Amino acid sequence: MSLDRSLRMRDRPVARALTRALYPAAILMFRVVFRGVFSLKVVSPERIPADGPLVIVANHDSFIDGFIVAAAFPDRRLTFLSSSYLFDLPVYGFFLRTMGALPVEKQRSNLNSLKTAIDVLKRGGTMAVFPEGEIARDEILGGAAYLAVKGNATLLPLHITGTREVLPPDKHWPSLARITVRVGEPVHASELTSATSLTKNAVAEATQTLGRVLAEVQRA
Repeated sequence: MSLDRSLRMRDRPVARALTRALYPAAILMFRVVFRGVFSLKVVSPERIPADGPLVIVANHDSFIDGFIVAAAFPDRRLTFLSSSYLFDLPVYGFFLRTMGALPVEKQRSNLNSLKTAIDVLKRGGTMAVFPEGEIARDEILGGAAYLAVKGNATLLPLHITGTREVLPPDKHWPSLARITVRVGEPVHASELTSATSLTKNAVAEATQTLGRVLAEVQRA
């Protein structure tokens, strides 16, 4: 499904109504399944800001990471920034549409999705981003930092363990393993960068900071 078509479908009134209706039920189901079957544990949940614009960032080791992040934040409504090809996958695509996710594509500016994401943040909402862009990739992309800087948001790093053991990228059926989500220290946009004149410089500096805080929560 193309990026433009995904955005058009997301903005339809029926789609928005369906998202509002299904989101709470989906989150409850995720929590029951992952806590009951995979012993999902969230470490240091007190670090999660109660309100205000928030960009959640996490490592990406499995296709189920998005479900895990959603289950770990029952008190905040999450909007995911996700690769457009995932919307074509049977289960994952339905999940993304239910979450009201925003599609992004490689080699595109993705201005419409980023603009919508910034609007979400300016309304005090929550964006969830896997800054590596793809599963098991080491490079940190600049999208999450850009959103935090432009949306004047707090950036919250997570480190997820266990999902690679539950469902590796090359497997289709899950195995039993414990899943843990470690919440790092929140960092406000004003702490991400000292570059105030050029957005490009600010985002580059904020991306470096993001890489550091993700490494810190991983070591912890």
